[in-house]
Amino acid sequence: MNKGDTNKLIKDLNDGSDSAFRTLFDLFYPSLCLFSEKYVVNTSAAQDIAQEAFVKYWEKHHTFDNILKIKSYLYVSVRNASLNYLRLKKHTLALDDLKKIESEDFYKDILIEEETYRIFYQAINSLPNQMKTVIQFTLEGLKNKEIAEQMGISENTVHSHKKEAYKKLKENLKVHYLLDLLLIMINHTL
Repeated sequence: MNKGDTNKLIKDLNDGSDSAFRTLFDLFYPSLCLFSEKYVVNTSAAQDIAQEAFVKYWEKHHTFDNILKIKSYLYVSVRNASLNYLRLKKHTLALDDLKKIESEDFYKDILIEEETYRIFYQAINSLPNQMKTVIQFTLEGLKNKEIAEQMGISENTVHSHKKEAYKKLKENLKVHYLLDLLLIMINHTL
């Protein structure tokens, strides 16, 4: 998202735009769910926690003047709600495990990991439809032949789409220093 898009999103959010809220939700909800799930180890609870963070944000949406403050608010809300969930559910964590989860380093590590995944999947979603589908199948572990059968295209077309998608992803992710992640995740598929 470029600076102009971000500024428009903030303005629209402050004006109470439902479509701007949907854009924000689509941008952060998946990574917030993953972030919460690292704490609570329960997909359904993590989804509820992430949704509740958006509800709390919306109650105060007019007080935020930039995307970084919104993002910080959402992640801190999810972190705190996840820790409260663990306390209330009397999750069977050893005291040392709970201290580790509550530590700032654990929080930072998870935040970096989730942001990396968000950027990576955002780059994949920016690909043309067939390339995106080929990469998604590749990440699911399908071979070229299986992808070709699923999509009704030739193996050569699958290979061409992969090659072109890798070039586009490489260029896109270079900006975010995620090239190493891309290479690790898909290197074995060429």
